[in-house]
Amino acid sequence: SVHAADAGTVINPMQCRGQVEGAVAQGIGWALSERVVLDDAGRVVNPSFRNYRIPAFADTPRTEVLFADTHDAIGPLGAKGMGECPINPVSPALANAIADATGVRFRDLPFTPDRIYRAVYERHVGAAVDWVGGGERT
Repeated sequence: SVHAADAGTVINPMQCRGQVEGAVAQGIGWALSERVVLDDAGRVVNPSFRNYRIPAFADTPRTEVLFADTHDAIGPLGAKGMGECPINPVSPALANAIADATGVRFRDLPFTPDRIYRAVYERHVGAAVDWVGGGERT
């Protein structure tokens, strides 16, 4: 993946790059697998990493990070914050890729394989599938 970021004057390029790479991994998890499941009483039923899926190293793409050449007048040494912004485009980019590939637009996370399969099946076969939380046709 390629990610462009505006961190102002980049004081520590390795640390800024790590922030972006970590945000991409976290965004992939939010978009594709992470989901807190509650029972009828509101208790979390998937409280461990055994059943709450986060991306492994092998699940994340190599990320090229490009920094805009800017200077922030009020930031320390011209730097800007770099903690939260990189996660924002990940889910929309994956949603658009899925919509382009399948013709089905998902608006709720995560985009799990079973949800994608059911939505594509319903769209192309025309038969309703008994399931919850599907995608909308684009």
